[in-house]
Amino acid sequence: ATKSQAQFTRTLWFAWLNADMSDITVSAPSSGRKAYSVVPNPDEPVILQLDGALTRILDISAAGFATTSESITSGSRYPFTLDLPTMKRSIKGYVDVTTEDKNDELFCRFVELSVDETEALHHYVLVRQKEALRAIRANNGLSSIR
Repeated sequence: ATKSQAQFTRTLWFAWLNADMSDITVSAPSSGRKAYSVVPNPDEPVILQLDGALTRILDISAAGFATTSESITSGSRYPFTLDLPTMKRSIKGYVDVTTEDKNDELFCRFVELSVDETEALHHYVLVRQKEALRAIRANNGLSSIR
């Protein structure tokens, strides 16, 4: 095991020994990412209305999404409505536009989503990960994921 894995294992063991089940804290070395993001399937798009305007999503995670919308600015909060192909109802709320990169991509962080909404986003990301892996394996002649 690497030093990071050993540290993570010790943290888990320590948390398990010293915390009650309602208060377990797990820490792991940071890779700079807060959540795993995926690119929406163009055949089953994620529909986003940001501040009332249809907006293209470049990638999405349970924490937020990236976009190139010219109608929003970094450092601001905007209302949104999001329709995921894996969910029957819309997710509505607010996002904070937190960063802009050199490609004019903006990252929008979801604000105070419910547990159910966060789980729906995690589910969508997992479905897209499985689709991507199936496509890779199909192109390489490997068996698919079940």
